[in-house]
This record gives sequence, structure tokens and C-alpha cells, in this order.
Amino acid sequence: MVLPSRIRLLPLGLLVLGVPACGSTQDQPVRDVAVQFSAAVAQHEGRVACDLLAPDTREELEQSAQKPCAEALFDEDLPSVRESAPVRAFGTMAQVGDGSETVFLTRFPDGWRVMAAGCTPGPVERYDCQVKGG
Repeated sequence: MVLPSRIRLLPLGLLVLGVPACGSTQDQPVRDVAVQFSAAVAQHEGRVACDLLAPDTREELEQSAQKPCAEALFDEDLPSVRESAPVRAFGTMAQVGDGSETVFLTRFPDGWRVMAAGCTPGPVERYDCQVKGG
């Protein structure tokens, strides 16, 4: 049995002065990646979903599950991200969703990638995540 990976993340608002970039032009690309990742997971398109993960996240998932990403990802029972989910973007970091559907992303030279998924708010302004990177 594979135990889900967990991470404790501070909300992005606390990391960058608490001032969200509301309505910025980068909101839609961030949301698109989060929704595309969620849809790929829901449709069991492992290769597509894994390609949207940040390299460290993919590596940690494979190591903790002791199986390839495309198999390990489906052991996590990740919630879906709504297309209307709120986006909070701060430079190269972003948060999409709220509650149990929260996904954290980071921007790479080739675009946005999922750094953590299946994140739920925990105590003291932190998140517990089912899938995360180091």
C-alpha cells in the first residue's frame, strides 16, 4: 500500500506580502494548467498529468510510491479543480482553488507546472498536500 505524500505549505499570500496579483494576465495560463492536470487525472491520462508536474514533484511521487508517475498518481485520489477556481499568482508561484481542491504551481522557462496537488488547509495557515515536490 502506498501512503500519500504530504507537504506543509504556507499560503502564497503569506509568502509574498499578502498582496495578490488580482486579474493579472498570468491568471488564465495558471488556471489552464491546473484544470488540464485535474482533467488528465480524472480521465486517467497518466502521461499527460505527469508531464504537467514539476520535476521535483514527479520524482518525489515516484520515489515514495516505488512505481512510475503514471501509475502512482492514481493512487492519490486527487480532487478536481473547477474551471472557475480562484487564482492567486505571485511572480513565479501560484495557487489555484480553495478548500480541498487547491493546487500550487510554479513557473518554469517552458511554462507553469504543478508543484503540489490535493492540498487542504490545515492549522496555522498551512496546507497538507497529497502530491508534492521537495
